[in-house]
Amino acid sequence: MGVIKQRVPILAMQKALVKLLKAGQTFPVYDDVERHAKLPYITIGAINAKPNGAKHTAIYDVSVQLHFWSEYQGKREVNLMMNDVATVLTYVKLDMFSDGFRAVAQEIDFYEVFAEEEQGYHGVITLIIKIQDMECETI
Repeated sequence: MGVIKQRVPILAMQKALVKLLKAGQTFPVYDDVERHAKLPYITIGAINAKPNGAKHTAIYDVSVQLHFWSEYQGKREVNLMMNDVATVLTYVKLDMFSDGFRAVAQEIDFYEVFAEEEQGYHGVITLIIKIQDMECETI
């Protein structure tokens, strides 16, 4: 019985996610927020990836948080932003084929919206993606 050679899917997933978000809506998307960025915008938050224990292939359970930032005095703008992104994320699978990965499944696990301490609102979507390494090898 061989051992499955594993690669980390996070970079491929993040690249595909940013590309999809930028194509699917008009708000800026940042991995690292520019110094003079103007609200509203979306940031990529915590990412967790765990091999799911498949015996003959490398499959990962990945969760990623998307943060939505607005200075609008109310939840409306954040909710509209989250709705647009949720529609895209549940309709279109991430395209990671050029990096040798495939999104087997993706679903939204959690939504949250809350007031910021000084002004505006902050929303979070937690996305769960099952990713298969199409180039995995048994060694």
